[in-house]
Amino acid sequence: MMEKTSRRTGASQGGRWIVARRHRPDAAADLFCFTHAGGSPGEYLRFEEELPEIQVSGIQLPGRASRLREPPLTSMASVVDAVLEVLSPERPFAFFGHSLGGLVAFEVARALRDAGQELPRHLFLSSSPPPPLDRGGQPVHTLSDDMLLAEIEQRWGELPAEIRADPRLLQMALGVFRADITIYETYRYQPGPLLDVPVTVFVGDLERDQLRVAEWSAHTSRAFELFGLVGDHFPFRDAEQRRLMLEQIRHVMAELEPGPSPRNAEGRCHDGVAIWGRTGSHHLLALAAESAEGLEEAVRRGRAGLTGPVGAAASDTAPSAGDIPLPYRRLVHGGDLGTLVDALAKPAIPASRNAQRPRVALVFPGQGSQYARMGLALCQELQSFAEEFQHGLDMLRSVAGPDVHAVLAGTDRQDVEALRQTIVAQPAIFLLEYALASTWQKLGVEPVAMIGHSLGEYVAATLAGVMTLPDALEFVSLRARLMQQAPIGAMLAVPLAEEELAPYLDLGADLATVNAPSSCVLAGTEQDIERIEARLAAAGTPGQRLRVSHAFHSRLMEGCVDQLRAAVARLTLRPPTREFVSCITGRWITAQEATDPDYWARHMRQTVRFSDAVSTVLASSPDVLLECGPGQSMTNLLKRRPDLPASVLAVSSLPHPGGRMSEPAGLLSTIGKLWEAGAPLDLAALTGPAPGQMSGHHVAPGHGAAYPLAARRPLGRAPDHPER
Repeated sequence: MMEKTSRRTGASQGGRWIVARRHRPDAAADLFCFTHAGGSPGEYLRFEEELPEIQVSGIQLPGRASRLREPPLTSMASVVDAVLEVLSPERPFAFFGHSLGGLVAFEVARALRDAGQELPRHLFLSSSPPPPLDRGGQPVHTLSDDMLLAEIEQRWGELPAEIRADPRLLQMALGVFRADITIYETYRYQPGPLLDVPVTVFVGDLERDQLRVAEWSAHTSRAFELFGLVGDHFPFRDAEQRRLMLEQIRHVMAELEPGPSPRNAEGRCHDGVAIWGRTGSHHLLALAAESAEGLEEAVRRGRAGLTGPVGAAASDTAPSAGDIPLPYRRLVHGGDLGTLVDALAKPAIPASRNAQRPRVALVFPGQGSQYARMGLALCQELQSFAEEFQHGLDMLRSVAGPDVHAVLAGTDRQDVEALRQTIVAQPAIFLLEYALASTWQKLGVEPVAMIGHSLGEYVAATLAGVMTLPDALEFVSLRARLMQQAPIGAMLAVPLAEEELAPYLDLGADLATVNAPSSCVLAGTEQDIERIEARLAAAGTPGQRLRVSHAFHSRLMEGCVDQLRAAVARLTLRPPTREFVSCITGRWITAQEATDPDYWARHMRQTVRFSDAVSTVLASSPDVLLECGPGQSMTNLLKRRPDLPASVLAVSSLPHPGGRMSEPAGLLSTIGKLWEAGAPLDLAALTGPAPGQMSGHHVAPGHGAAYPLAARRPLGRAPDHPER
């Protein structure tokens, strides 16, 4: 039976407002619970069963339970004023508020601050929307009873059968709901100083506004934690989820100390944020802090959390982060929580301050980078990528040509050989690169520039809006088919500068690509390439054959140009909405070039001036060159450039296909590098409705560098030299 208490309330009215199941005079701290709309403290008072060291009390609003005969309050100000009159605790205390109760708890804490009174040591919020509230449509509190009931049950589930069956009880319940919803809908947030109280938010993975709750971080100057649970608006009504939530509350409140809340000399603690999550079979812990000291503390707390009760929460999770303006960062990932703990135990690269968003340029490789089963491991683990990749494969089925998905999914030697064929390789590479770029954009990476190596430029053009995705897929498939039908030829990589190759071009071959200042590729007939090979060997500069059957970007492609021109002339080409560099001119593409059918028709015939294109991008001062495609061929080229500034990060989205790291692990490693470079990544985009349930955890403070590897060996291997 619920017991009234006015202990430590400082007012004779406290017994009506503050209720508890039992007195705990020796409790280490108080937890005051604020109820959801239409609710009473009863179910929150049961928290004491799993919080034996804490006095759990509930704020009993008028119009319900023991105060049934009192008229309910209908404004936030009246509730806050009433609570302030009766609240005067004599030991450390914290607030817990669910849904509407979270907003009330937040405003009571702000009112305590404005009145110069002691603040709660922690604010626990559950499924509570952060202010300012986003309202739309007709106010719910003005609806008729029938419509109000329908709205309540649509949002929060059906009322108990005994209430629905009794008209008097139903009327009383609707009256309380109407009053509480009036509080919510008439509440107007007044901006003010940040609350100097740490905040932990709990949210179910089925909560419709689950991503918005991360915005509570903007209302505190202290640590912010986000803990994901499995369930809807009331996940703690499940015994296991309640246990996980209360374990976290107990863990936090056990660290409360008497006296004023600790601050540093600047009036702010060294706290930051930490986001724990899981995508597929990989766990992730991202840390961010305001200082190097805060980052060290975040690492310590992260290790403690993952080995303590927090670690028990490890199911499948949907982490989020968004634009967190904290400059000291670290991210670790691995196949299990133990790997995360081990990674955090290792010495990290000394933290450096990343005060601004990095400028990211996307780099798309061409044919020659493909490998067997590419992208399929990502599809199994990363929903956002899988959706884009599958969407493109579905579109390809309407285009004449081989079944790209069947070839990618195949495991025998025939499938591996088929992927080397241009007619399969080019559409497959295009799709993978487009899906990867879309995934990066969902993560929050908005490129300031793009550059594509031959085929890769079509991906850049599509992302820039020059072509629609269906048009691009149709055109790339036709391009691949025509190139496959061209005369047989050969290609030779040569470690010489363009000007050094003039004598060899007289032997009949063409300059196909200039990949770097001293790295070119020649293309021609088999006889032409054999003559050049012999002369190079005699000069002590042997070349390296590329594993191709055709001479791309040479005169042997001339027979395809007219058919391509006719095909592209039927498409609608638009001026680019994003900047990208032409790999044919080596300069920023112009609107005239991008909309000229002849430019795209002669694209496969002209020399690929990738080296000049990179120089153009570097002149725009990017901070990150992010390879967006299979393998690491472009990244390796970029890192060998003598003019690459030491401050520019060149990194690939995916690992080398011949290595031990899986595609998902490779992508997470790169996500970590961008996070540490200061990129405002929305880590929630890593997950979606994955197989199984989702649960998650965001801890608090910090960030640095450590990347454990998940062992998986994809089939196939990409050549060292991009072909086209």
